[in-house]
This record gives sequence, structure tokens and C-alpha cells, in this order.
Amino acid sequence: MKAITLILAFAILLHLALAASSIQYYPAANEAGAFYNGSVITYNYTGSYSCYPPLSSTIPNATANETDYPCYAGIASNSSQALPDWILVPAYAGMSIFGVNSTNGMPIFRNSTFYVNCGAGNSSSMCQPDPKFVYSPDFAKIENLIGESSFDGLPNGVMTLPAHSHLINNTFHNDPIPWYVIIVYVFDPNIMPNVTNGKCTQVVPSNISNPTGNCLTSLSAIKRAMRTKDNATTNANIGNPVWDAMGKPTAEVYIPNDTSQSEVGNPNTNIVVPFAAKNNNFYFSRLSNSTVTTTQQQKAKTIGLNVGAIAVAVIIILAIFGLFYLLLSKRNSK
Repeated sequence: MKAITLILAFAILLHLALAASSIQYYPAANEAGAFYNGSVITYNYTGSYSCYPPLSSTIPNATANETDYPCYAGIASNSSQALPDWILVPAYAGMSIFGVNSTNGMPIFRNSTFYVNCGAGNSSSMCQPDPKFVYSPDFAKIENLIGESSFDGLPNGVMTLPAHSHLINNTFHNDPIPWYVIIVYVFDPNIMPNVTNGKCTQVVPSNISNPTGNCLTSLSAIKRAMRTKDNATTNANIGNPVWDAMGKPTAEVYIPNDTSQSEVGNPNTNIVVPFAAKNNNFYFSRLSNSTVTTTQQQKAKTIGLNVGAIAVAVIIILAIFGLFYLLLSKRNSK
């Protein structure tokens, strides 16, 4: 009985350590990370989302109820609000971008959690100012492909806002303004940047000389990715219903209704979110409250990102020693 109690205690401690190691990646109540011109910055939200023009004026026969689900994605919009906010959806992670079999809303690719700025809508890691649910004809295609008429009992075509990271091309002097959302589906995992440092890592085989060359931390990278065809896209998406439903695009990214580089700034949602873009790294600010030099920042970031891993390792070692001690004690008592 004592052994079982100790094992349960160790399991609880391990769970807490894992939670502590991941919470630093989650957005705050009114802040989240983003990319701007190759750097990691901070969104300081100044209000909640709005969705205009209304769904009924765009798709009169949509199955979604406009009162309950006013937001849509993947549809050309005439929104004229301020500046564009591209949301990078790691669509290669399949249904986990919607929170299905995910890590608290964070997507999973090949059994590994991949952290983004905002987890799936209606999850503990979502960005609070974002809508929880969105209607999209692309989502209806996904549901039809997997043989589901609805997602968690929602109207056909309504699903959670996919997990995503942010990218902007103008900070507008760090002033709070409304931003209109453009959804970008990323099908090449080699160009999806790490949220804390904006670096990309090759994770699937590629047939191009620089698999991470279009690392998505700038608008120019999005434009290049729109016309870059890499077999990494196919390698990463075999059996992925999201990729299948969108016609198995061969380019690294797919932007509904924005098919050419000249259209990359055209809104394809009716979602508008107000925020101010700040130049500080959101993730570093969560690891240290002090102002330090660039070198010290890098050291602090490295230390902070490894605290969780160290804690987990220590607890595992303690668990092993604890179990060994129990077995030895039991043997000596015989």
C-alpha cells in the first residue's frame, strides 16, 4: 500500500513538472507572442474580437447560426480594418490543430507537441481575445472527408479556431489598432518557426537545397513559400485529412482565396482583433522580469526553457531511487 501511495505521489509531481515546463509557452490573459520581420514580439490585446461583415451577407445559406457563430474563415472578405495579421496554422499537424488529441490545445506532429502562439479555440491555451469557434467551407470539407456531419455537436462547417502563430508586417508605431486576420495553412513543417526564437528546424526530408529557407517570420517568407514546391509537403501530410480536404496543395503554404503573391494581404476571414504590437520578446518576458544585456537575455532564455526538463529529470531519478528503496526494504524484511 505504501508503495502504491509513493508511486501515485511521484506521478502527481511528474505531472506538475510537465505542466510547469509547458505553461511558459501559453498566451497570457491579454498578451501573446508573434513574429515581425524575423523577430519575436508581443501582442498586447486591447479588446476582444469582432466579426464583420456578417456571415449571412457572405454566405446566405450557411449552416452556421450567425448569432452563435458570427465568424468565418477561408472566405474572401471586404474588411477594411487597419492592417493585416497573418495567422500561421500548422496544418501538417492534422486534426490536432482543432484540439483533437492535442496537448491542451497545442498541436501534435509525429507524437511530439509543437507550441504555437495560440492553442486551439475553446482550449486552455487559446488566446482569450480570439473567437472560440469559426465557420469555414474548408472545415465542412474536412468533416465530410472524415465522415462526420458535425464537430462536437456544432453545425456543419463550424469548428474551433485552429491553433496558430501570428505574423505582421508593420508594428504601426506600437499603437493599439484593429487588425484583420488572414488565415495561412502551413503544410511544410520545416518552415514553421519556433515560437521562442523564430528559428526553423528540418523535421521531414526535403528535395530543396535549403529546407528551412522560407522560415515564416516575415511577409517575404510567406510570399516565397506560396510558390515553393517541396516534397517535404507530401512527406509530412500523407493521410492528413486537412491536407486532403484542401486539395493536397504542393506548395509549402496554402492561403484560401489568396492564390498569388499580390493577393497575400487580402483578408480571407471576417475576424478583427485589436492589439498593440510591442517589440519585446513575449517569451523572454515570461522567463525574467529584469532588464539585462542581450547576452544575459540569451542565457536566461536558455535556462528558463530547460527548467521544466530538469525538474522532470530530477523527479524521475527520485522516483527510481524511491522504488529501488521500497523493493530493497521489502526484500530485507523477509
